[in-house]
Amino acid sequence: MSHHELSPSAFPAWAECPCFDSDEEERTNTLEGTLQHDALSNALKEQPDAYQHLSATARENVQWAEQSIRTLAGEDPIQSEVKLRYMAPDAFARGGQSEVYYGTADVLIRRGNHADLIDYKSGTAERDHRAQLAGYALALFSQRARIKTVRCHVLYGASRSSDSWALSQADAAGIVLPILEARNRQDRLPKVNSYCTFCRHRLTCPALLAEVSKAAAPAEWEEPLPALQEVGATTDPETLGKALDLARLIEIWSKAVRKAATELAQAGSVPPGYQLQSRRGTREITDTQQAIERIGIPPDSFLGSQRISLSKLADTYATTKGVTKKQATEQLETLVCDLIEEKKGTVSLVAAKQA
Repeated sequence: MSHHELSPSAFPAWAECPCFDSDEEERTNTLEGTLQHDALSNALKEQPDAYQHLSATARENVQWAEQSIRTLAGEDPIQSEVKLRYMAPDAFARGGQSEVYYGTADVLIRRGNHADLIDYKSGTAERDHRAQLAGYALALFSQRARIKTVRCHVLYGASRSSDSWALSQADAAGIVLPILEARNRQDRLPKVNSYCTFCRHRLTCPALLAEVSKAAAPAEWEEPLPALQEVGATTDPETLGKALDLARLIEIWSKAVRKAATELAQAGSVPPGYQLQSRRGTREITDTQQAIERIGIPPDSFLGSQRISLSKLADTYATTKGVTKKQATEQLETLVCDLIEEKKGTVSLVAAKQA
């Protein structure tokens, strides 16, 4: 499903930096999160085999979320994947209102003058998602004048925990409108924040570069450096905290540099002193339990694991059958060849070996 350029999913990041633009390649958990969201939506719609593409752990996490939602709803109907539009007054628009943004709420439960908005996160409670839910709530208020209170819920699958709070229309507007105003300013300035790792501007961001440049300014570190020489002996946590903050930002920028250089090398322009190195993708068993039954190893060897690496299975097979790791791998490639899936290989830029 396409996202609006002012999608509420970006509001938490814009609350910290109005210049943030997502680099989807850095979101390694996007596919897993999408699979879990799809499973939850299908389960709430009571579709058969809703969980068939999930691992055992992911399935349990989403089932927990489904049960939590059904308990919250009681006898009230549950709407899944609901598109909500924030409509604002506009004298030139048809009907006197225009669409400012839209977003898709995972779950909506309406009961009279009140509503529950629920968002599922496949990970843990590492970030504050209140701005995102406020975006959905404000859109709902603009579409349904009858609704007076929206209760927001974030369900975290990995930790099976939740966060809940209530919003009035004024509350939601007080969160969302300043974010939109800052984002729409032509003179908006970037800020170093917790989302820098996922921003596509991190290679050239002036705010991040300003922090990185501190590493090249020894004068700023003349005083704290002696305390850092013996890390275990330092009694100044603020000094170490300052060093850690700088190290984290340098790491974010250096990864962006490496990514840009690798892409340039793949296009044919390899930086002097470097070379491209290809690495074969890992091979995984797609159905662990079926593989275990087929090759005859103890059924509890990988209890609860939907997918494991071929290498790990070969270790157990070699021990059980009394063969070498190489022999085990060769035998497995014959016995469970239809259950082996090879992941996409990787290409990296490494220092060229000196002749």
